[in-house]
Amino acid sequence: MRRAALRSALSAKASNEDIVLVDDLSLDGPKTSGMKAVVQALVSGGSALVLLPGRNENVEKSSRNLADVKTLHANYLNIRDLLGYDKIVLPLAALDVITNFLGDDDSFVEADETGEEE
Repeated sequence: MRRAALRSALSAKASNEDIVLVDDLSLDGPKTSGMKAVVQALVSGGSALVLLPGRNENVEKSSRNLADVKTLHANYLNIRDLLGYDKIVLPLAALDVITNFLGDDDSFVEADETGEEE
């Protein structure tokens, strides 16, 4: 049920063009000003949820002081954070993590109205 809700919310964000895909997201050092410039270039105002494929200390430290930016490891994605931000910044590696966690629609067995698997 949780996975279906996450898939649905991600689909809604994608249809509204609220997901920004990037090849990679990295900074040379922990600089808030550098992260602010990156987010403004990608999002153009509004709030942003930055999903990371794993630990990225420079990006995490750089975004701590930005009120409208939150970093989150992709495997900890939840509905509250997903719907609480205007845009989602998603590196391709984080997309792989989410796809592995949620799977694709073809990998799930649908249940009929009685709750039994078909």
